Amino acid sequence: MTDMSENMALRYRRLAFYAEDIDRFNEVLLAFVKKADARCVLLIDKDGHLVARQGFFDSIDSASLSALVAGSFASTREVAKQLGEPEFQVLFHQGASNSIFITLVGDRTLQVAVFDGSTKPGLIQVLGRELAGKVVAILDEIAQRPVQEDKGPQLDEGFSDQMKNQIDDLFGGL
Repeated sequence: MTDMSENMALRYRRLAFYAEDIDRFNEVLLAFVKKADARCVLLIDKDGHLVARQGFFDSIDSASLSALVAGSFASTREVAKQLGEPEFQVLFHQGASNSIFITLVGDRTLQVAVFDGSTKPGLIQVLGRELAGKVVAILDEIAQRPVQEDKGPQLDEGFSDQMKNQIDDLFGGL
């Protein structure tokens, strides 16, 4: 791998999403939900952190689902390696009334579509591939963005001394 591609890979692992990025993700996710007639779709990172979501979540805990899907994906990566694959690109779980379609998007993101029996898995797969292309395009734009150093909230110069004095006052100068 060249220095340039190593740098890009590192940037992808450390992407920071801003409100406008989430808005863009939500826009393409909502279009997918409407077009595919899916219950909902989530965009999560491989660590299980929810990035964006759209659809109906009446009985779905999206934070728990995100963590569980990421764990499931990680375990199936080991199954893939046993079969000589680096990892599986797509996972599909079919239930009696609800199913889930998980697609690897780029190197670090998963899109998770939840749908019921009235929606055909093939439609979810085709539209999911289209959605993945749109998500990758957004991720690429984010990765190309100049790195902004976030210094966070700045503390006053005498903050440490003020805090020490307040703690001393609170605990009686012990």
